[in-house]
Amino acid sequence: MKSILWCIVCLLISLTSGVQALEDGPSGVSEIPFEPVGGFLIVVPGRIGELSGLKFLLDTGATHSLVSRRLAQRLRVPLHPDHVIWSLWFNRYIQIESGVFSEIEFGSVQLTNVSMLVSDLSHFSQLANHVDAIIGSDLLTLNDFSVDYHAKKVFFSPFTPPASPMSLHPLSLVVELQVQGRPIEVLVDSGIEGIVMFEERLRSRIPQVRIIEGVSMAGGRDAILPGTHVGPKALNPRILLVKGPPDSVLPGIDGVLGPAALKARRIDFNFTTGTLSWR
Repeated sequence: MKSILWCIVCLLISLTSGVQALEDGPSGVSEIPFEPVGGFLIVVPGRIGELSGLKFLLDTGATHSLVSRRLAQRLRVPLHPDHVIWSLWFNRYIQIESGVFSEIEFGSVQLTNVSMLVSDLSHFSQLANHVDAIIGSDLLTLNDFSVDYHAKKVFFSPFTPPASPMSLHPLSLVVELQVQGRPIEVLVDSGIEGIVMFEERLRSRIPQVRIIEGVSMAGGRDAILPGTHVGPKALNPRILLVKGPPDSVLPGIDGVLGPAALKARRIDFNFTTGTLSWR
């Protein structure tokens, strides 16, 4: 389990099926290989300023991108005190800093003068000790992208604004699950392997929820949540039950879904149409 950054990016993701593969799509699509760290984390090569060959963790559950403090110091970027962020990993708020980075590049995304948060990345992912930056939804939503777990490639497609406004949500990448016939909302987070549920919120949403509990472990309890569906797909997943964040953090969100739980060969994040698809 890893923690999530509770900041701000606006995009509601709904569920669909049968999308066109990006490698067969229009010109402008780019692809980069990724390293499946821990079997599920997506780590791609990137560049910040004059430093290339860096390791970037693509994390849809981080609503704002972060650079490691050691890298910011190496680049001699002036840092400024920022705000505090809730860390699920440490179950507390953490003070962070921010800085402006002259250039950042990964895949087809090339940006200049980017304001990014700066912190010790181990505060936000136990497997991020050896990456240089966490690329969150604030930058990932600039392009539609697909993750092909079989080919170990990420495909980026240029973002085209829709003809009519999409529905907005104060978070990013939120989907609806059906649990025993009742809807709940979860954050899609490519930085976790399975499904994490906030126990108090889940029981409040579904008072008679049936949970098959297992053993206690660090940070929560192992369990099975029968009767769980995402779109037409039945999951009946093993989950980690944890104490949720404060009421002011992630209001209305009952848990976190790691795409790996879908057991898909490929997952498409289409921000143009506001859809999440898999096969």
